[in-house]
Amino acid sequence: EFDGTDLIGNTKHLMNAVNSLPELTERKQVIDKHTNIATVLLGEIKDRSLDSYAKKEYDMMVRGTIDRTELTSVLKGKGTKIDKLRFAIMYLISSESIPQAEVEMVETALREAEVDTSAFQYVKKIKSLNVSLASASTAGRGNIVDWAEKLYGQSISAVTAGVKNLLSGDLQLALTRTVEALMEGRPNPEIDSYLLFDPRAPKSSSGSHLRGPFKEAIVFMIGGGNYVEHGSLQEFARRQQPAKHIIYGTTEILTGGEFVEQLSMLGKKMGLGASPVPSTTH
Repeated sequence: EFDGTDLIGNTKHLMNAVNSLPELTERKQVIDKHTNIATVLLGEIKDRSLDSYAKKEYDMMVRGTIDRTELTSVLKGKGTKIDKLRFAIMYLISSESIPQAEVEMVETALREAEVDTSAFQYVKKIKSLNVSLASASTAGRGNIVDWAEKLYGQSISAVTAGVKNLLSGDLQLALTRTVEALMEGRPNPEIDSYLLFDPRAPKSSSGSHLRGPFKEAIVFMIGGGNYVEHGSLQEFARRQQPAKHIIYGTTEILTGGEFVEQLSMLGKKMGLGASPVPSTTH
């Protein structure tokens, strides 16, 4: 028996389906784009073994060292030249003391991979200067030397903490810890050597400590900054009750690759680095 009501209902469903086709097609295109991007990213991670780099870098920073065999396998394995150079730099700054033979082995591996070692040499040079400063007599240091040492130490901490922050949300950047301590305005060994200027303080005040806590802050990095620092500060501000307001600025925003390029340029200006070993054909 034919029911006209069913026919009308089915027709309405069909019309609704036809009318929704453009929207469904657009959604599918968006999904396809994201799927393609994810596929490319996964392919890049696999081709360059980026997951292995991240794991070994994290282990290296936690333990403060890495097995020589593992180190060699990374430098002679998959990855771009910049991947290997950044890993070598992380190895250099994550270890308190490194045998000279291992440093030479790393440099040789980089040159064999046709990597410009200027950036690596520059970080090695700065680290050696920092060690010399650390062993110098405290009484003989000037304010400028103290400031340079602290700046270098925090820079290295920021680099290592930055990678840890990407791998674990429970870890905090050195920059964020410093800003937190300054905004709290309480005595803290991490900020004892910072110069503090308070225009509201009486002239007779020593100005050794800021009177916190503070709700707002402007953080400006002289030199290269990065999105990781910005994100870490914003996450810290959101966690506070009530929420704090922090503005982050920097001379320029750099990617990891751009930062290494700057290190390389500084190394070349100091006459450091060596030409990579050209590949031989058989």
